[in-house]
Amino acid sequence: MPGPKLKTGRVNFRKVIFAAGVVGAVFFTSACSASEAASPTGTSSPSGSASAAAAPSATPSAVTFPYTLPNGLVAKGVANDGHGDYIQTSIADTDPAMKYNPAITDDAAKAHFSEADLAEAQKVIVRFIAEEAIDSTLNDGTDVDAWWAAHLDQIHPGNMVMLTDMKSSKDILARERWMATKPGFSYAHGDKPRVTRRTITPVKLGFVENGPLQGVMLGTTASYSMAVTSGPDQNSTAELTFTAAKDPADGKWKIAGYNTNYHTAQLLK
Repeated sequence: MPGPKLKTGRVNFRKVIFAAGVVGAVFFTSACSASEAASPTGTSSPSGSASAAAAPSATPSAVTFPYTLPNGLVAKGVANDGHGDYIQTSIADTDPAMKYNPAITDDAAKAHFSEADLAEAQKVIVRFIAEEAIDSTLNDGTDVDAWWAAHLDQIHPGNMVMLTDMKSSKDILARERWMATKPGFSYAHGDKPRVTRRTITPVKLGFVENGPLQGVMLGTTASYSMAVTSGPDQNSTAELTFTAAKDPADGKWKIAGYNTNYHTAQLLK
């Protein structure tokens, strides 16, 4: 009987930069194009390399989060994707991907926002990429409404179209729905993370606007591996661009648009 085959496939490509409440509209006003956002200009060390609290050797119910995992990633807490519990990963503030770099920032962004604002916006976007674009409970999960309710405070009020897109099978976040067609094949669950390796590399930080709404767009490349129930880790790469704008209600940076493109090596049984 032939052994497992690896198949590389493009999981998703979707572009909505600043939805501003207009269903189906695409606004792309930054000097950074989609192709530029997908062109890496350098590399960073594995995301989550900084230390948090010491990692205790105990089950998830007996530990205090966050803590640093042996592979340098940060354990955020226990999550459930509908198939079982797992340790969801996050990223440390001192990770290279979280460091503001004026060399990749366009002049318009520098003119409209302070360096402190740009640095904070980058952290918000990179953390969202690490926790949700890659390691969300919707990655091999299906409960969009529950995810939305739990993360609504991270979404800009002008980006409500994001929920409609997610329900229309737009892969804003990694989804891996193909796993449902392979009985017995899924991510590993239990008292360990399913992300075993992850590198996020910021490529371009640019200014975007739509009418009165102004914000920034961060283009990144990502490479990561996920533990599965059978065979070697599943390896993926992605070009992940998200915009962020300040919510006028609380002044916090929140996700206001997206442009995602995932490439996954699928283990076929």
